[in-house]
Amino acid sequence: MSRSLSVLLVDDAPTDLLLAQEVFGDHAPDVQLRTACGAQLAFALLRDSAHPLPDLILVDVNMAGMDGFEFLTQLRASPELAHLPVIMLSGSEAQHDVDRAYDLQATAFLVKALSLSDFMAQVEHIVNFWRGCRFRTARIPVG
Repeated sequence: MSRSLSVLLVDDAPTDLLLAQEVFGDHAPDVQLRTACGAQLAFALLRDSAHPLPDLILVDVNMAGMDGFEFLTQLRASPELAHLPVIMLSGSEAQHDVDRAYDLQATAFLVKALSLSDFMAQVEHIVNFWRGCRFRTARIPVG
């Protein structure tokens, strides 16, 4: 039986959210994508008991107000949310951003693809990798 992967995408750019909804929609019903336009809305969604916690959070580094680093810092400080895997998304490959993300316990750091076809490939890799991590049991030989 196949379970869907639950993903929360946090970005303050409505056009980026719409594009992601369309690209992730290619994986329906395998992926349930929720979006939050900004970090504050993301925390409201995460703390809403009417919705289960996501399997994975994708968060844009460069957001107005609370940026992705601040979001990650607050998430990791929350006992009920700290365990959630978080992929930081950035348009920059700056090493100091990568280092900061990992210092704050990001699960991964991903530079956003520039073309639609590359973005579609990134989404495909993310979905395949995290579905495997989340829903397959490891088979370790005994003896």
